[in-house]
Amino acid sequence: MLAILNVTIPFFALVACGYVAARARRVPGSAVGALNTFVLYFSLPAMLFRFAAGAPISAIANPPVIAAYGLTGMLVLALTAFGLRWGNRDNWADAAFGAMAAAWSNWGYMGFALLPALLGQRAIAPLMAAGITDFVLVVSAALALAARADRDHGSVFGALGNALGGVARNPLIWAIGAGMVASALELRLPVALDEFLRLLGTAAGPVALFAIGVSLYRPHNAPIGGETVIMVITKLLIHPLLCAAIAIHLFGVGRLEAQVLILMATLPAAGTVFLFAERQGANHERISAVILLSTVIAFFSFTAFAALVAGTR
Repeated sequence: MLAILNVTIPFFALVACGYVAARARRVPGSAVGALNTFVLYFSLPAMLFRFAAGAPISAIANPPVIAAYGLTGMLVLALTAFGLRWGNRDNWADAAFGAMAAAWSNWGYMGFALLPALLGQRAIAPLMAAGITDFVLVVSAALALAARADRDHGSVFGALGNALGGVARNPLIWAIGAGMVASALELRLPVALDEFLRLLGTAAGPVALFAIGVSLYRPHNAPIGGETVIMVITKLLIHPLLCAAIAIHLFGVGRLEAQVLILMATLPAAGTVFLFAERQGANHERISAVILLSTVIAFFSFTAFAALVAGTR
């Protein structure tokens, strides 16, 4: 457990630093956009391209990993959405984005920082495979479901098309795809370029975690209701347990891949869900509460799951 804490404490401390900096007005909330731009368009793509270029394509295009994580995400999305729709009387938009928060982990910023530190660099390939699956299936399905909000069914297909178009424009997808092409062609990066990408990619984890902390601070947080607690429990407990059952018992994925998928599912809700909900006029304050609460509790739940499934290296 001490070895796990030696990894998780520094990473979550970086998130706390961002939160404290924002609360103390040392970093304005407007800085989040600039931090996210650096991570999303520069640092993280550099890291992903460099790794994908040096990894076998089969390590990323891994059918059991893709199927296991995709099925898990879709089940969590469906169960949560219909539970909120009929159990909490949410409209379709609120139910869809609430379900997205329960099914979409913050693997982009936290996963690429935490999992390689716990499991080694080999964890990045299944992490990328599962991440792409999240974009293509879970996010697209949630956005299409949100389009059902008292509109005609034709809007669902329009929303699905827009979602897939957004996936195609995502810089992380492009970086992974370009890296896989380089791997297939067995291209060797020049030493100077490789070192540049390494330096740029190294900044992804610290800056991303700090940015998460800054984005978590809101002067007027929404009250935490019963459905919010249920969504957080779904995200941090039901999602990883269901993932473990599906990955291990249904698809029989390897030990490392199973560890990666379970720990991905244990991560808190992705911050991007808030942006989607706000843009669509849904209950974004509830999403904000889910993200904040799940991130705080994730220090304890993620550490516990990591101790159970990862152990020490």
